[in-house]
Amino acid sequence: MNRIVIGLVVAGLVTLFNSYPALAQLMPSIKTAGNKRMSGQIKAPEEALTLSRFNKDGKVHILAVLEDNGISVKGVDLSDELRSYEQNSFNLIGNMNFNEVLGLIRRGSRKVTVKYSELLPALTSDRHLAIGINYEEHGKETGQVRPFMFPKLVRTDAAVQQLEYQEGWLLDHEVELGIVFPTNVCAVEELDRMMIGFLVVNDFTDRAELMRKMDSQNVTGGKGFPDAKSKKGFLPTGPYMVIPKNWRAFVKELQLELSVNGAVRQHGNAKDMVWNIDRIVEKSLAARGEKKSYYQEKMVKLFEGECIPANSIIVTGTPSGVVFKAPAKGFIIGTVMRYIFTGAFFTEQMHPYILKKYLHKERKNPRYLKPGDFVESSISYLGTISTTVTAHTAKLGCR
Repeated sequence: MNRIVIGLVVAGLVTLFNSYPALAQLMPSIKTAGNKRMSGQIKAPEEALTLSRFNKDGKVHILAVLEDNGISVKGVDLSDELRSYEQNSFNLIGNMNFNEVLGLIRRGSRKVTVKYSELLPALTSDRHLAIGINYEEHGKETGQVRPFMFPKLVRTDAAVQQLEYQEGWLLDHEVELGIVFPTNVCAVEELDRMMIGFLVVNDFTDRAELMRKMDSQNVTGGKGFPDAKSKKGFLPTGPYMVIPKNWRAFVKELQLELSVNGAVRQHGNAKDMVWNIDRIVEKSLAARGEKKSYYQEKMVKLFEGECIPANSIIVTGTPSGVVFKAPAKGFIIGTVMRYIFTGAFFTEQMHPYILKKYLHKERKNPRYLKPGDFVESSISYLGTISTTVTAHTAKLGCR
């Protein structure tokens, strides 16, 4: 009998360590960084077009930002200049090249000032493609070792945002670089012939739902990720979308940073992505038409059609420093022992049992976001998202 029990323990541990291959490297990897707000750092329009959206007289206007003081932005109203009012920036300038837009900005005589609180999301869309584990250190802290893809199905929110907390969430933060295309992308070779938009986003996640729904033996299959990341308010965008003249050089300059209540938690560089933009597009197109992820108990496609859609965000992954960490070796060993010696293996499978116990443990982690927390998510030249987590307010019905 003892040999049987020992054999079960050893087999269980081997299986678990195969499922979490990076467990041996789970050392804290957050880098020190100054908590300098990145608002106000914008490129000259000769280097990059910085475009914001705002409402005026019942229409969406596109503003070419020339100044940003962290409270408001000032620039040229391109919609008025063109006498055209489109929902998204690329729809307005889609038939123009970079230098034509630049000339329009330089000829603009009247300047408009818009407060941050009045800015709309950098673009409006509700279906996006997300990349998980696209920074090596983030892979180590979460126990996974290779990138994967899943859809994020939620409408964008503005840069100044209140996120209403729901009871039972384990709310985690992920500052990420978002990229946007002006037209459908059907081949990697098209990237060097088009303008590409960049913006800062926060890929908020409910880790409780993720742990309940994920397949711990096939994490990169994406199950649970769309559900855990597609709740209302879980995709705020930066105050503007930036279109660099030389996007390949631009990406190398981008530093990502996130702070909670003034303390820096995440810091990284876009040049350190495991899959660069070309690779992301290549991998995405290779999966076209396939149903690769679960959402609301159904298999769904990464995106509709044969090409990556215009005006949807590719959320490219987050650096290390999120709240969630993969279960430590000691926790796994102790939980496997309880699983076997309490006879839980008669009624439950081992991996779901481990996740259930770890979810219970994580509910005691004070680093998860809660009402009253203030989150700033920044990327150099792309501005800052300011999120205040608020308490849930019950909606009163009519009597």
